[in-house]
Amino acid sequence: MDLKEQNWKNFTTNHLRDWHGIWTRYSPEREVTESFQSLRSFRSNPEKTEIYQTNYSLYNDGRKLEQSWESNQLSNSLSDGVFHPQTESMRGLFFESGHAAWVSKNLKTDSYFGVELFFKSEELRHSVGIVYDKSGSLLRIANIREDATGFPSQYWSNELNQLSKRDFSGHWQGTAVTITPDLKISAPVATHFNWHWEGHEAYFLPDGVSVSCPKKINIGTSFTMAANWFVKTSEMQQLLVKYDESGNFSALTLELLYI
Repeated sequence: MDLKEQNWKNFTTNHLRDWHGIWTRYSPEREVTESFQSLRSFRSNPEKTEIYQTNYSLYNDGRKLEQSWESNQLSNSLSDGVFHPQTESMRGLFFESGHAAWVSKNLKTDSYFGVELFFKSEELRHSVGIVYDKSGSLLRIANIREDATGFPSQYWSNELNQLSKRDFSGHWQGTAVTITPDLKISAPVATHFNWHWEGHEAYFLPDGVSVSCPKKINIGTSFTMAANWFVKTSEMQQLLVKYDESGNFSALTLELLYI
């Protein structure tokens, strides 16, 4: 199986579900700007060569929004990732474990820029969105907590407000695997937890989710964005997405850490 075929298979194997959730957006000042009930529904043909995605949003004021996209393996599965049907500049990268990311291929001047990092554990999924404005300043962070078993989730809370800090103490260590832009996945290597990047701002979201990212990005300086999730008190998942000095996507790393 070639790399782009494997990437597509990792997508269809892990994400063709009805994902019921709560979608919350935050300002760079950590204020809740929007929160609503969501359903991201994925269907396919029997061969899993065509994907039909429908997003449903239900707002507190009664408004409902429905958006649909179609993808097919022939057109959307490319050598640098799955082509996003809504955003030409984004690619989907998928690990066999179900962890994934939608990443902007590169940072461009006078253009919005963003990534979405996906965590998964059995019937639970959550993603973190990090979006920058046209000047390269952090615009918002989104947290989407989802459960394939239905709504409301028995796992996720209804809490929206961020925490002032989170305890990362302990000797966290585990393994890391990395996907590069050509979809090659490295062999696992030993790693340990790191949460310190110069110039980063940390955001401690509800239900054990944390984000670390620069407040400002620009071409000429490489940068990293990271998010993690305390699945259990002794288990953490962390995703790091890296861009080089030219603003090009360079690596997506998944770390599975234990204490």
